[in-house]
Amino acid sequence: MKRLFNIGEAQMKKRVAGCLFSVGRSILGVAVIMLSWSSAHAGDVINCAYPYWFGFAPTHVAQKLGYFEEEDLEVTWVFENDRANVYPGLHGGDIDCTMRTIGEHMSRPLTADSNLVVIGVIDVSVGADGVIGAPGINSVTDLVGKVFAGEINHPGTVMTAYALKQEGYSLSDVDLRLIATDDGQAVFEDSEVAALATWEPMMSEIVANTSRKGSKILLSSKDFNGLITDVVIANKSSYEGNREKYAKMMRGIYRAIDLYNSDPEKFLKTAAPTYEVTPDVMKGDLGGVYYTTYEDALEFFGVGGRKSKLKDVVDGLTDINIELDLMDSPIAYEVMVDPTLTDGLFDGHKR
Repeated sequence: MKRLFNIGEAQMKKRVAGCLFSVGRSILGVAVIMLSWSSAHAGDVINCAYPYWFGFAPTHVAQKLGYFEEEDLEVTWVFENDRANVYPGLHGGDIDCTMRTIGEHMSRPLTADSNLVVIGVIDVSVGADGVIGAPGINSVTDLVGKVFAGEINHPGTVMTAYALKQEGYSLSDVDLRLIATDDGQAVFEDSEVAALATWEPMMSEIVANTSRKGSKILLSSKDFNGLITDVVIANKSSYEGNREKYAKMMRGIYRAIDLYNSDPEKFLKTAAPTYEVTPDVMKGDLGGVYYTTYEDALEFFGVGGRKSKLKDVVDGLTDINIELDLMDSPIAYEVMVDPTLTDGLFDGHKR
């Protein structure tokens, strides 16, 4: 669902607030530059680092249309795909927020003592991630004893582990070959590979163009009821010290999502330049994405007596992450997530 490489990787990792600069591999360098830019702003400031992914576009729309400015908030940002470059700075407070799938976030190095907290939801994959099955592979059980290719924490790998578990198997029952997702098209041409974890637009392109006729989408995130959900994660100390500025950010994000639902053309026209693509390209790649509204957030966080949908997702992913050796032990949902920011978020505020 993420890391759409519509621009070069080097450029993608250096683009900050619409300008390009050279930072090497140091996320601390990114944080220092963002902080220096934000020092001229007298109000609240939140510095974020997150992947190049259209699912996070509501943040940019809220910024460009003045939703943050209306609340005297400035949000600076940098595109950074590599989680290992983001989490040390986020944990230490050089960065205030990031956005990731909840499954990625739960994995190591996160522990119950980490200085991080989930405070919002932003989008759900409803077809943007999946698994391609080779000819003759018609169900997940057909993968038992065969080669499955994918990254260890890829949404497609997570879905495969989840589906195998439902059928009484585990990922240890398949021959897991670790690859870089970007190499998926070439990897799938190997007749030994029975299935491939991938995402759009690569997924549809491989099915349409592979020489292995009869290949198909075996698993799709649209069938997994929120398993692949992107969340907003904050530095816990910063959040607890000034909850209101994070409330400002989430109000702006949910207002931008409202715009997407009421006037998608305006949303896309506003967001696309940040990603250096056309609105039509962005529209196509968002076909498998559902932006979560404020009302959806109430359900995900279980506000007002509702059953927490996000807790169900976390519970389902915990066993999978432990099986994949991505977690050392379960982390309590209540430690990982703070649902209280969502409760009454717009009370007394413009929506």
